[in-house]
Amino acid sequence: MAATYNLRGHTIHKDMKAIALSHPEALDYEPLPNSVLISYAGYDRGKMATPMPDNVKKRYKAVLELPIDDIDQKSGKIRAMFDRLYPDKNYHIFDENDYKKTWNFIEKYKDSHFVVHCDAGVSRSSATALAIDKKFAPEDYQKLLDLGIYFPNVLIYSYLVEGKFNDKLYKKYSKQLHPWWGM
Repeated sequence: MAATYNLRGHTIHKDMKAIALSHPEALDYEPLPNSVLISYAGYDRGKMATPMPDNVKKRYKAVLELPIDDIDQKSGKIRAMFDRLYPDKNYHIFDENDYKKTWNFIEKYKDSHFVVHCDAGVSRSSATALAIDKKFAPEDYQKLLDLGIYFPNVLIYSYLVEGKFNDKLYKKYSKQLHPWWGM
């Protein structure tokens, strides 16, 4: 019988290819033995603003840490807003290098279970978990999407599914991932 986990009132099977958790959920989560962790936290001068403690990271056979802010567009308007908020440029938007680092990690550990977490477990982590499930476990992709508890970061999702990001992909995946948003 498969081990289960209560994720915000929904019972999920731990043997799903990829799941998305919040930081607090990831602190308590006991992964299956063949699991790896992708850990997102806000950017703080090149480091994780809220890193996962070592005792949690030891539960996984490998960990990828990504200090990336939860920004889902690259438009000049968005960048200008963040430049005003952070005049010292202390923020980071998921980019081509992050895509390569993430995708290399996913490919290296593609036979593993992926636990992906970010601060709230709603945007960055769900985009990554959904992209992993879409490629390797389509039935899990639909299960995660149907939970209705995620608001996937379209920028990260687009990179991980398409290998790139542009306005056309932003519109396409915004409609697919957030059909109720009215784009």
